[in-house]
Amino acid sequence: MRVTIIADASFCPDTNAAGYGYWIASERGKQGGGGELKGRVAGNIAAEMYAVVNALYIALNRLQLVQTGDEVLIQTDCMAAIDAFEGRRRQVPNQEWEAVKQMRRLCSEFGLRIVFRHVKGHTKNKEARYVTNKLCDRRAKEAMRRARARFQLENL
Repeated sequence: MRVTIIADASFCPDTNAAGYGYWIASERGKQGGGGELKGRVAGNIAAEMYAVVNALYIALNRLQLVQTGDEVLIQTDCMAAIDAFEGRRRQVPNQEWEAVKQMRRLCSEFGLRIVFRHVKGHTKNKEARYVTNKLCDRRAKEAMRRARARFQLENL
């Protein structure tokens, strides 16, 4: 079965806090959500990559919207993340490389075929994928703000 995942992240360079938002759709159902990324994130690309990995993990293990052998279309507004996942970037920092390894492990464990597609972010285009990316961006920003506030409270 083909499943579509759209994921986005929001990153605060002052605190290295990040949040993510996602939308998962298939014949099995549709579900959106998001959350705070755990710990400090090394940069916006790492945040985008973990948004993708977290959305896939949730789709597999919590929601069962992705199952063994599925083809998963993953849409993100971060070309650097796509290039890292597809092996086109040679210099991948440690945290980003960890996201690549986690993605590969999930694909191997569940026999998934992953197809990446870039979706332009921050556009006024009214097509469903652009509107959905904007919704994921909003969820990611809300989660990042919660993570940032928590980090700031820890440092008082």
